[in-house]
Amino acid sequence: MKLSRRFKRVASALLAVTIAFVMTFSTDVMPMADSKQDQLKAEVEAKQAELDKVNAAIKEAKDNKANAEAVKSQLEDQKTLILSQISLISDQITDLQSQIYEKQTQIDEKQIEVDNKQAEYDQRWADFKQRMGAMQMLNDGGSIALLSSATNLYQLLTFAQTLEQISSKDQSICEELENQRADLEAQRTDLENAKAELEATQASLEEQNTQLNNKQDELAVNIAQANEDIDEATAQQEAAEEAAAEARKKLDAAAAALDAYLNAQNQKYGNASITCSLDFGRPLATFKYISCYFGGGGHRGTDYAAPGGTQIYTIADGIVTAATYHYSWGYYVQVYHGTDSNGNTYSTLYAHMNSAPVVSVGQTVTKGQLLGYVGTTGNSTGNHLHLEMKVNGVLTSVTNYIS
Repeated sequence: MKLSRRFKRVASALLAVTIAFVMTFSTDVMPMADSKQDQLKAEVEAKQAELDKVNAAIKEAKDNKANAEAVKSQLEDQKTLILSQISLISDQITDLQSQIYEKQTQIDEKQIEVDNKQAEYDQRWADFKQRMGAMQMLNDGGSIALLSSATNLYQLLTFAQTLEQISSKDQSICEELENQRADLEAQRTDLENAKAELEATQASLEEQNTQLNNKQDELAVNIAQANEDIDEATAQQEAAEEAAAEARKKLDAAAAALDAYLNAQNQKYGNASITCSLDFGRPLATFKYISCYFGGGGHRGTDYAAPGGTQIYTIADGIVTAATYHYSWGYYVQVYHGTDSNGNTYSTLYAHMNSAPVVSVGQTVTKGQLLGYVGTTGNSTGNHLHLEMKVNGVLTSVTNYIS
């Protein structure tokens, strides 16, 4: 049967509308999903940047605190040393004061000896002058009579000799007393000089002691300042840690939102007739060792250390639900593996690839198919595969399912 021109025009119009609708849906609806993912990723990256900034502030506060504590420790060591020096000098000053007191006692005793010797000398000198005066009186008045009274030569000579001996003896005694006094004076001078030296040493030590006490006071001020710096750094650290906790909550919320979106991406294919046989294979042909296990320190997956460029395979049949870049995972692929006989759903995520994945979203993949290559993109410190598994949308250890 031939179709009328009018029907053909209507059919063509309907076909054009249908094509336009399909194109609109393809270009508008599907990019919305990508736009949503990009928005969520951007939100996570922004929260991560905030957390990184706060963590940097925590590190700076910790460094400032450590520096202040190191300065305080050095100052306290100096203070301890100065206190020991002050104690030592104080002991020396006490010993010097004892020596000075002893020297002064010796000087006082020597002065008494000098005074006694001087008194003895003065007495001897007075006696000598008295005798000399008496002899002068004999020479002036009665000496001739005394000499004329001598009855013989022996008496005359003896008298003259006696006078000479008396004079000589007095002179000798006075000279001896004078020498003894001079010697005592010299001893006293030596004692005074020794005392003066001790006093000079004491004055020097007291000056050192004053300087050390001043230094101790200065150190006390510096230690107080160091304590203030420590308190300030501690307060900054505590404030930054509180801010970090808040930023971590926001990051976790943003990451949870992204995670929920990824789960939703899996759920988009939940109606697909994919049966998970639970016959999971190996993600890598070879690897060095497992560098980090699931759950350790909150780790989401299992890390397989392997050389860069090692091929990464999907561990089971499925559909690619994400193949893009993430601030933490770097280049990654997410695969939905379908439902097992008990109704449990499975998905896996392969992260830190060295470049963009070789598969795309919506692509069907089979067990052992190449997804990409081991790298260290994103938040990574070395070449490895970060492999996550979710059962019913909940993270679990992939080692429970593969050997």
